Amino acid sequence: MTKRDTSGQITELERGRRYSIRVRLAPDDTHAAWHWSKSRKVYGNKAEATAALVAYKKELEDSQAGRDITVGEYAAAFQSGRKALGKVSPLTLERDQHEIDRITKYLGNVRVTDLDAQTIEDAYLRMSELDGASPDAIHKVHMKLSQIMRKAFLEELVDRNPCDAVEGVRRPKVSPQKRRETRITKEQALAFVRKLRQEPQDGRIVAVWLGVATGLRRGEALALVWDDIDLEHARLRIRKQYGKEKVLKDPKTTKSRRTISIDAQTVEFLTRWRDKQHALFAEAGVSQSSFSPVCSNELCGFLDPDNFSRWRRQFFVKEGLAHYASETTYIDRRGIERTRRTGYVGPNFHALRRAQATLLVAGGVDPKTVQARLGHESLNTTLNIYAEEVGENDRKAADYMGKLLEG
Repeated sequence: MTKRDTSGQITELERGRRYSIRVRLAPDDTHAAWHWSKSRKVYGNKAEATAALVAYKKELEDSQAGRDITVGEYAAAFQSGRKALGKVSPLTLERDQHEIDRITKYLGNVRVTDLDAQTIEDAYLRMSELDGASPDAIHKVHMKLSQIMRKAFLEELVDRNPCDAVEGVRRPKVSPQKRRETRITKEQALAFVRKLRQEPQDGRIVAVWLGVATGLRRGEALALVWDDIDLEHARLRIRKQYGKEKVLKDPKTTKSRRTISIDAQTVEFLTRWRDKQHALFAEAGVSQSSFSPVCSNELCGFLDPDNFSRWRRQFFVKEGLAHYASETTYIDRRGIERTRRTGYVGPNFHALRRAQATLLVAGGVDPKTVQARLGHESLNTTLNIYAEEVGENDRKAADYMGKLLEG
């Protein structure tokens, strides 16, 4: 049964339970005559279907009024909406803003309804030529633009996501050489731990130890206070992270907030450091408390993440884990000869986290336990590490069988 008036239509699909509604629309830029909107299913009784039709009319009127919205305006609204909902971490919002700024720069004045694959491809070409954007950077922009335009499609501003028609934008594969250069193997990790034991303890060395021994992210390690460390029961809690904003904030994801066990060597390492830090704080006239940072700086405060990363790169080079692509000497204004090193080649702090995961996998720890310890939001992240490790073990298995068959 269908009820029609000059502006809307309700069609009964299942008596008293399911209806289809659509709205009569006036001529516009793409339609020369009156036309029907897309149909929409409504579950409920007739009164609910009528109310839904009224709401649908209002929605379409608002949408029609907003058909002139530009990509820049829509992207800004998209970002503001995610921030207001609070379902995305501040760190993710901050990282996404870089891609949104590029989208706004190159596509900001284009109407959402006019955006097509050719316009997008032309924008990517200009990003590459004018900004020097790498294939990886363009891939990140494309993923973010596709997410934004999917929302526009779901809100029925566009009939399809134009990003789906853009070809050739793929995430560049990491070369085998770069993968080797940025990875810390099991053997390197174990040798590195032995060297760490011989280093004079300070907050930076402690942060690196925690990266290897527990797989903490840099921000998680730098955010630890002594109240998070339970040496008696050999465990620590990850409740905060400390990033470049230099404020304590919530962890990256809900699964990042966790409590993990620590080994006896780490308990001994942290106990020695706590005692040493107590003495250092006393010399500076500061009282060590449960809220003192574990990875403290020379001023008894939290380590600056950027300064720590600069030190960490130099430390990795000193320990043979990395090198600089270029070294040049020069004379400064005071006549002192100095060395400028550029082009760091080697692992970052996150590589310690991956090394921890690889060591756990090699030790036969199951994927769910590894996921929980590292705070991986998705099990797939953990399983990818397993797949890599299984590949290595498979070669060892084949070599072992070859030796057996020789006899």
